Amino acid sequence: MRIKTIVPLAALAAALSGCATPELQENSYTYESKAHSGTVQVVERTDGPSDQCPKFWREAEPYKPSGIKQKTGFRLKVSLHSGSDTDHGQDLTFDLPSNHGHEVVMKDFQKERSWMLGVDTNGLVKTGELFHYPEGFFIRAASPEIKEDTISFCLGVDRMYVPAAELNSSTNPLIRLDRLNIRFAGESKEVMEYNFGTVEPIRVTVSAEAL
Repeated sequence: MRIKTIVPLAALAAALSGCATPELQENSYTYESKAHSGTVQVVERTDGPSDQCPKFWREAEPYKPSGIKQKTGFRLKVSLHSGSDTDHGQDLTFDLPSNHGHEVVMKDFQKERSWMLGVDTNGLVKTGELFHYPEGFFIRAASPEIKEDTISFCLGVDRMYVPAAELNSSTNPLIRLDRLNIRFAGESKEVMEYNFGTVEPIRVTVSAEAL
């Protein structure tokens, strides 16, 4: 299995000369969410080859199936693992059609979470501020190509969460959004692994097979 590791910039700077570690570009920012409670902190990490993807590919028109069965494309298998090694991961499989131009296939695996902050108990009555956000993964894939024996496509993996310790200790916790953007390139069924994440580590393994 070929391994690709996404590491923090500090680790890159400390790496020995000649070490085959992919270049990492990092961008972080915050925004006030109207759809969720409070502030979202985004840490976006992009490996070097992803500059082969079209600019703003993530914001392109979503792919809408026509109802006609696809005859060309790729079947993607994405395994997602977050937190400690003892946590249970998720295996996701979906198709990426190859005849949809730059439209983006989107798969939402998030679940709405609600939490009561600053709980005050008066007898049997509990009061507090309701805090809600979507927790889990959101996958984007676009611009597939096949050249000789290599399958490639743009892949975006978002994970949104709030660390449990912050839910229990803060009255205004940050909603974390860890994001990985890569240009996957490998042979059919070849598996690659990517690691990213801020508060909690995230491991993603990806493979593709022609339909």
